[in-house]
Amino acid sequence: MRPEALARIERRLRTEAHRDGINDFVVGVAVFRQRRLLVVRRVPDDYNGGLYELPGGGVESGETFADCAARELLEETGLRLRGITEFLGGIDYATRTKARVRKFSFVAEVEPGEVELAPGEHDDYAWIDANELEDLPMAPDMRASVRSLVHAI
Repeated sequence: MRPEALARIERRLRTEAHRDGINDFVVGVAVFRQRRLLVVRRVPDDYNGGLYELPGGGVESGETFADCAARELLEETGLRLRGITEFLGGIDYATRTKARVRKFSFVAEVEPGEVELAPGEHDDYAWIDANELEDLPMAPDMRASVRSLVHAI
């Protein structure tokens, strides 16, 4: 996706979220390799501990969604973002500290490299397809998102 197209999408998404009273954002990053989707497992003592999810995290003040995706992907997996190829959609949810957060997910291409998990945040990862999805513990909204991704490949 061209940077200007992504910037237009981000402006629209931020405007809609602000209109809905949401000012906190999270980005999820879907990475495929050989038709398999990367998921990471949160450490047991963290929020949603023991559950698998897409890599990603909170958008910092002044940060674009693309910059957040690149930063979070590198921090959590050691993979370097080559580019965002597709906007997948958004969901609203609550965290331990915030009543409403909007998560936007994107498909991304990454540079070649091996996954290196961030200690203290994730303790396992898997490259999955549709047949392996049901074997992994996930939050219901994450499972629905991941299911749509793995069935689309």
